[in-house]
Amino acid sequence: MKLETAAGHAAEVISSLPSGERVRVVSHNDADGLAAASITALALHRAGYGFHLTIKQTSSQLTQGMEKEENRVVIWCDLGSSNLEELTALPGTAILCDHHIMQGELTDGINLNVRSYGLDGSTEACGASAALALALALDEHNLDLAELAIAGAIGDKQDRDGFSGYNRSILERAVEAGHITLEERPAFNPATSLMDALEESIEPFFTGFAGDGALQFLKKLDIDSLKSFDDLSPQEQKKLLSALALHLVEQQADEIALMQTVPAGKRFGPLYDLASKLNACAREGNNGVGIALCLGSPGALEKAQELQQGYRAAIRHEMRALEKEQPQELSHLTYFYLKNGSLKGVCAGLSMTYLPAFDIHKPVIALTDDGDTIGVSGRGTPSLVEKGLDLAAGMQQAAAEVGGTGGGHPIAAGADIPAGRDKAFLQALNKVLSQQ
Repeated sequence: MKLETAAGHAAEVISSLPSGERVRVVSHNDADGLAAASITALALHRAGYGFHLTIKQTSSQLTQGMEKEENRVVIWCDLGSSNLEELTALPGTAILCDHHIMQGELTDGINLNVRSYGLDGSTEACGASAALALALALDEHNLDLAELAIAGAIGDKQDRDGFSGYNRSILERAVEAGHITLEERPAFNPATSLMDALEESIEPFFTGFAGDGALQFLKKLDIDSLKSFDDLSPQEQKKLLSALALHLVEQQADEIALMQTVPAGKRFGPLYDLASKLNACAREGNNGVGIALCLGSPGALEKAQELQQGYRAAIRHEMRALEKEQPQELSHLTYFYLKNGSLKGVCAGLSMTYLPAFDIHKPVIALTDDGDTIGVSGRGTPSLVEKGLDLAAGMQQAAAEVGGTGGGHPIAAGADIPAGRDKAFLQALNKVLSQQ
């Protein structure tokens, strides 16, 4: 069975409800989850249904508090694949729009987890992709929501080396229909001053550009630091890009691509920027702003921009600190501690990619002491996954050994463990990874 066929069955379940019925929607608190939730909410609204939307973190008690709710349909977006028994036990029909590794089987509901349909849930389809499949099954005119699906895929790093699988199919259909255009632009902001654009760049992250580092770099090239990239002549642009590429090579960056083919939505503009805003809203605990932005609420854009600026500044602060420190290593992983728990995943990925002190041949683990628990995020690379790395399995097994929970994807996973058990967890994870 194809994903679209299963989505059609799910759409039939929804369409059997009386007009105006409220449908329960539960989604994950990250960019992909916010995009998936918004796609689902908009599709339901357009079909004449109400919705009750909740954004949650993944946990072993995902359905807590929902047992007494009287829902005929519950749509789970970008989470739930580790809680299938809980989902089945709830009243009503569960519809699972997810892409994470499934633990068990959904025995009473409709499974739209993309992994069940021959798709790689780490690279080819995300939670928002699955949500769009359901939205299209409800009404083909929902293709305009592909902007949100692609933003969700970007948020989950499924754009690496170009979109593939179901994501690529979504993008191609949306481009053909005029909902999305493709634009060639630099990876850093092309419209602001070069001094600010380079110093504030996160992907790519340039070492040594804090303070007046970017200014001095541009002076050596005899390029006006107050000009934007768009203001430069073609010759100056080429000169700058060559120098930046060399800088990334010298800092031993794993990625040196400086020009991108960027999808831009007819409604939301550059979708990398939308994904960045949604990610900031989620990580800063303002999920409602992200949902409001996607639903077109007045004032949400300004608030999302404020959150984005603050979040990016916090990332740069942590990365500058990591740039000056030597990470800790075990035989099969590198790790470090952060105070800001919302930055674990992004800093693990960026440090592995752009900081020379981090061994690209080992996954990076970031830990945050949250009081009663310790939050853990791990990141790998496609080449490590090809060689057998499975962080999801590693996190799950190592966390269980110390009384915690874990899971995710082979390339990116997380865990929550009891306070004081971090060293034992790291040793257990190192052992698991050594056997993969």
